[in-house]
Amino acid sequence: MTQSVMHTYTVQLRISGAELCPEEITARLGLNPNQVRREGELRGARQRWSESMWSYDGSVEGGVREWGSLEEGLRTVMHALWCKRADIETYQSQFDVIWWCGHFQSSFDGGPTLSVDLLKRLAEFGVPVYLDNYFSDEDWST
Repeated sequence: MTQSVMHTYTVQLRISGAELCPEEITARLGLNPNQVRREGELRGARQRWSESMWSYDGSVEGGVREWGSLEEGLRTVMHALWCKRADIETYQSQFDVIWWCGHFQSSFDGGPTLSVDLLKRLAEFGVPVYLDNYFSDEDWST
C-alpha cells in the first residue's frame, strides 16, 4: 500500500501571558474561543500551565478546525477577526499575540505557499506568524 502524502493546517489567533483573563477577552471581542488555558491548571499528569491563553480559530462548535491549505485557514480566520483589530492591538502591549499555525505532515516534502496578497494582509493586521511543524508517519488515507 502506498502511503499518501498529507499536509493539514490549523490556524489560531492566540493571546497569552501571565495575569491574562480569558473571560475578559471573550467578552471584549464578543467571540467564543476554541481553546482556553489558565495559568496554574494541570497540563498533563504533573505539569501546570505557566501562563493563561485565549485562542480563536473560527470554529463554531469548539474543538480545533483543520484546513487543507494554510492560506485558506489564515484568510478565513483573519476575515472573521478583521473588524476586531483595534481591540486585538490593545492586547499586544501586555500579552503575546500571535497567529499560531500548526502544519501536520506525513512526509518532509511540500508545505505551505502564501500569496503576496495574503502576506500584505498579514502585515496590515500586525500580528506575528508562528508556524509549528508536526510529523506523523501513520497512513492518513484510511
